Amino acid sequence: MRKNHDKKYAIGSLGQLRQQLFDMEADLRTLEGLVAILQALSTAADQIEPIAVYPLALLSAEAVERTLAAWRQALTVTSPEGQP
Repeated sequence: MRKNHDKKYAIGSLGQLRQQLFDMEADLRTLEGLVAILQALSTAADQIEPIAVYPLALLSAEAVERTLAAWRQALTVTSPEGQP
């Protein structure tokens, strides 16, 4: 009986974990694009005004926060006690 319960828990947890990973994908793509933009800006010959970089920093901070939250939820799903 316990073995079946553990198997059901593992299957449910795997589905939740997959969903958490899929939820992270959009933010990871955003971060990938921001890194590409920052690399391009770093090779620009002109001075970049701080006001131009601020929206990029804001966007990346939001994406990092959401990704870290999804990561923590994924860890909670895989933890037997429900705690990371």
